[in-house]
Amino acid sequence: MSGIDDLMAESNDRWASARRRAQGIADNGLGEAVKTYYVFYLPVGFVVLLPIGTIGGMLALGGALADWSSYLLFGFFLALLGALIGGLVYNAKKVRPAAELGRIDVLFSLQEHEQKHVRRQILGKAALDVEHLAVTRGAAVQLRKNLATQLILAPAFLTAFIPQAIPLLARNPIWWLMALVVCAYAVSLIFLGREFRRAGRFLTWTADRASAAKDT
Repeated sequence: MSGIDDLMAESNDRWASARRRAQGIADNGLGEAVKTYYVFYLPVGFVVLLPIGTIGGMLALGGALADWSSYLLFGFFLALLGALIGGLVYNAKKVRPAAELGRIDVLFSLQEHEQKHVRRQILGKAALDVEHLAVTRGAAVQLRKNLATQLILAPAFLTAFIPQAIPLLARNPIWWLMALVVCAYAVSLIFLGREFRRAGRFLTWTADRASAAKDT
């Protein structure tokens, strides 16, 4: 029995360390920050920068207005810079302050199978373990923050591939291959968004239970 007791003691120590790291971690508006970026800042930036870059390319190279489509590449390049720089700034100013994350990964002390089980709970693929709810909620916030950062920066990388997927701009016979890459990247972005929403729903669903556990 001593061997089993030792294993149980080690497991309890791992979870106790994880609970300490989870203290103070909270989502203070990650969902709203990401929503605002996609609803306002990203589309407005794209609509403004694409024509500015296109017109700037025409003026710099002395192009005719009738050939405006030939200078769309400059517009996409400016939109790419705007999405990348704007995304980095927005992530630092709006996304990062929207969550209390702690300094260390909540799941750092847990074994791999324990970490996987926690993530499965967050994504709604496993039954909720109420005993370790504080740890799972802390991990959900950290996961949600990482996904938020990826969602903010992803449009910049997508914009880099779009011109190569448009026959008019690509001017090469493999534009269709780049179109497939763009579609695959867009699908991966959808999956990121779905995991982000699932983590948010998990935090909302378990909020009352977490409050009750603190009261007791």
